Amino acid sequence: MTRILLISVLGAVGLLSAIEPSFAQPRVSTVVARSAAPLRVGERVTGQTEPGEILSVITRQEQLIWVQNDQDKKGWLSADQVVPLDQAEPVFDALIRRDPNRAVHYERRAVLFSRRGDMEKAAADYDRAVQLGSKNPTVYLNRGIHYSTQGEFEKAVADYDRAVELGLKDAYIFVNRGVARYALGKFDEAVADFDKAIEGGAKGFSVYVNRASAKLAGGQEVLAIDDLNEAIRLEPKNPAGYYERGRAWQQLDKLDQAVADYDEALKLDPDFVQAYGGRGYVWFLKGESEKAVDDFDQLLKRNPQAAVAYNNRGYNKQRLGRYADALADYRQAIELAPKYLLAYQNAAWLLATCPDDNVRDGRAALDIASKAHQMSDEKSLGVLKALAAAYAENGEFEKAVSWQTKVTEETPEDERPAEQELLDLYRSEKSYRMEKPE
Repeated sequence: MTRILLISVLGAVGLLSAIEPSFAQPRVSTVVARSAAPLRVGERVTGQTEPGEILSVITRQEQLIWVQNDQDKKGWLSADQVVPLDQAEPVFDALIRRDPNRAVHYERRAVLFSRRGDMEKAAADYDRAVQLGSKNPTVYLNRGIHYSTQGEFEKAVADYDRAVELGLKDAYIFVNRGVARYALGKFDEAVADFDKAIEGGAKGFSVYVNRASAKLAGGQEVLAIDDLNEAIRLEPKNPAGYYERGRAWQQLDKLDQAVADYDEALKLDPDFVQAYGGRGYVWFLKGESEKAVDDFDQLLKRNPQAAVAYNNRGYNKQRLGRYADALADYRQAIELAPKYLLAYQNAAWLLATCPDDNVRDGRAALDIASKAHQMSDEKSLGVLKALAAAYAENGEFEKAVSWQTKVTEETPEDERPAEQELLDLYRSEKSYRMEKPE
C-alpha cells in the first residue's frame, strides 16, 4: 500500500548574508571632533570639522593627525581636538541636548552604538534620525541591516529601497536587498538584485552562491548550476559551492551527481554538517537507508541539537525495521523542537501502525496525534492521517473513518487510491499495520 511521505529534506543553512560597506561602519581608527576646527595642509585650510563629525585617522605625526571626513576632505588636525569614537558618547549627548532636532547627531551616535554592538540603541537613533527627515542613505542601509538581523525583512526591504532612492547604488545595497527578498520568498526579485550586484562589480564567490540559491528556490536549477560552476571556479577549495551544487543536482533528481558533490564538500571539510544532511537525504531517496542513517549519525555527532536530523534518522531507522530506535529519535526531535509537527506526525503514525507489538501503543499514538492536530489547525493531511490511524488502533472506528474521509477527499487524485484503501479498512473496523522491511 502506498503511503504519504513522512520525511522532510534538510534545508540549506544560509550562505546568504548581508554585506556591510566600509563606510557604513566605523573604520579601525576612528575619532570624533570635539568642536569646529580647520583642516590644514601646510598653511592652506582644506576644510572645517564640525562638532560630532566622525573622522578616519590615516596617520599621525607627534601631536598632529592626518584625517579624512565623509566628503573625502583631508588635512592635519591637532590630536587634542578629537576623542576616540568609543569615548565620544558624552560629545554626542551634549550635542543632542543642545539641538535635539538635528538628525545628523543621532546618525553619528548610532555609529558609536553599532560599534559597541548595542544594536537596539543604534536602531533607536536611526529611527529618530529618520523621523527628523534624514536624507542620508547610509542611515537607511544600516537600519535595514538591523531589521534583517531581527528577521524583519519587509521593513529591511523598505529601508533598502529608500537607500537606493537616496542615491546609494553600490553593489552591496543590492546584495543586502536580495538577501532580504530571498528571506521573504520573493526569489525572482532576489535574483534581479543579485544581477544588479554582479553588474555593479560584486563578482565574488558569495554573490554567485546567493544568486544560485535564489534561482534554486525559484525552480531554476540549471541556471543555478551555472552560477555554482562559476563560484567553484572562483574558490575551488570552498566546500559550500559543492554543497549548494549538490542541492541543485538533487532538485533535478540527478542523485549520483548530488552524492558526488556532497562527497567533495566533505572531502574538503569533514565537519561540514549540511553536506551530511544533504547526502543522507539523497541516500533516503535512493532507498539506501543504512547509508542515510550513517550520514545522520555523523551530522548529529557534530550538531546534537539538530531536531530535523533526528527526525530524518528516525524515519530511515523505521524503514529498516528498527522501530524502537526510530521512536526514540522522533521523541528526541520533539524534545528539541516542541513545535516540530512532522516529528509528532511520524511518532504518532509509528505508534499506531507498528507491526512490533512491543512498540505499538494506541493510547500514546492518540495523545501525540491529538497534540499535532491542535498545532496544525487541521491543515496537515499527514497529521489527520496519523490521527485516523490512532483512533483505529484504539477501536474508535467511527472517528477513524471521519478523519480518513477528510484525508481521502483532500488528497490529490493520483494519490487517492491508497487513502481509499485505508478508509475501506477502517470502515471494516480493522486497524492498519505497516509492512515489515524484507
